[in-house]
Amino acid sequence: MTIKQFLQSKIFRCIIVLLCIALVSGGLLAILNDVLAVDDAELLQRGLKSVGIQESNPQELEIQKADYDNGTIIQVIFLPSTGDYLIKALGKGGFQQGTVTVYALAHIEEANVSIKKVAIADYASSQTLMSKITDAGLQKVADDPSIAPNQIATGATYSSTAIKNAVNTAISYINDYLA
Repeated sequence: MTIKQFLQSKIFRCIIVLLCIALVSGGLLAILNDVLAVDDAELLQRGLKSVGIQESNPQELEIQKADYDNGTIIQVIFLPSTGDYLIKALGKGGFQQGTVTVYALAHIEEANVSIKKVAIADYASSQTLMSKITDAGLQKVADDPSIAPNQIATGATYSSTAIKNAVNTAISYINDYLA
């Protein structure tokens, strides 16, 4: 097969069509990525909204120590209007070693830490039973962080463990650095 025959062949045309499709798709994805990107301020407002807080002047604090045995602190926000803290923490120990990231709204009074509300921020795709985790189950974790995982949600024990680990990581951080 000569070069001229190859350039006139169906194989070459298919390659050119596929190359054009890939270039157009890549360009569209780049444009959509820029248009639909969410900045850090919007992510913070979504986190505040997930725990039912409207704060006009949240203050992000520097994290002193991020890694704990069963979780990681991702973000610490002080809410001046209420004196509470919003802790974004990742909990380990989920199904297939997956993780769950939660927002924990914490209140500190006289060195006593209480978690007011817990909301799920994100989770690994391996956490297939997250739909079983309800707001009532999350409130149980907020009320009693030592709760057994099977009391949070039936059938999602590993995911519940990751949620519980995230909340306990937030409490450990608060006790270590904020209380």
